[in-house]
Amino acid sequence: MFLGRLNSVAGGSKRLLKRWRDNYYLSQLLAFSTMPLHFLSSQVARHIERKVRKNAVTIRLPNDKEMSIGRDSGIGIASLLFWHGLDGFEPETSRTLRFLFERASTFVDVGANCGFYSVLAALWNPTLFVRAFEPVPSIFEGLKRNVRLNKLESRICCENLALSRETGRATFFLPTAEGLDIETTGTLAADSWQARQGAVRMEVETVRFDEYETCHRMRVDLIKIDVEDFEADVLEGMRAVITRDRPFIVCEVLPRVHRNKRTLDIVESLNYQAYWITSAGYIRVPKFDFARHIHTDFVLSPVSTNDIVLDHLGVLWDLKIASKQVLETSV
Repeated sequence: MFLGRLNSVAGGSKRLLKRWRDNYYLSQLLAFSTMPLHFLSSQVARHIERKVRKNAVTIRLPNDKEMSIGRDSGIGIASLLFWHGLDGFEPETSRTLRFLFERASTFVDVGANCGFYSVLAALWNPTLFVRAFEPVPSIFEGLKRNVRLNKLESRICCENLALSRETGRATFFLPTAEGLDIETTGTLAADSWQARQGAVRMEVETVRFDEYETCHRMRVDLIKIDVEDFEADVLEGMRAVITRDRPFIVCEVLPRVHRNKRTLDIVESLNYQAYWITSAGYIRVPKFDFARHIHTDFVLSPVSTNDIVLDHLGVLWDLKIASKQVLETSV
């Protein structure tokens, strides 16, 4: 009985405190008096996240599987995952790809870096097969370590190659990074800021994906391209496969002086529609040269609707499946 009365008193006190908290005058006093503390703690937290790095991390995914980024194999990404979880790294792009991972059977990761998206894809969908392309030998070793660490060697094929419009060799420009992590903004673009600012030059092997695919037959459902202003050459080298399979393409397109005209021309010639990936949804855009300092990734879609803004990619995926069924029926 005593415990029952104690619980009743505690409950009444809690309700009274909640009413006081919502009182107009008291809420003004509490809010303004604690604002400096909130601001200071937020600044301290952001400063800690920027300065304290986490070399290697393991996080639990929503499907209850564990994903690991290994030692010296993507320290920047590992740090973001440690502090913020799965959505700590490119949250809108990551959510976009996760939707597509669930539905795809083959994923081509161009500019795989340490393999974050390759590993996530294979863990997200246990039937998905991944081809990961990374030309820089030191980064490629980190990619392979992460694949092994997550025990995905049977479903992720790692290729130490750069995709291009030509098969052969080319000069890769890799800026010098601070600390143990490797710079992720390397490129094959000869007119890039990396080349102008004296980045380290190295010879890498290149391959035209259309040529590669003739020796490694696959049906491609999804492509991710992150190649620092070299996407036009990559798309040109994949033209035949894209025309045949009509995959969804998630592609980084950075604002550049040349206004990305070559990339836009190729996208239009393939009869694809670009959708800007933003926190507000997917915005259908006719060009790439507009102010977009935060969001730089796009969905290049083989189908489109008249809507300017889409809340979800489901409508595009369903439209693609429907158009594919109509085509197969007509054949």
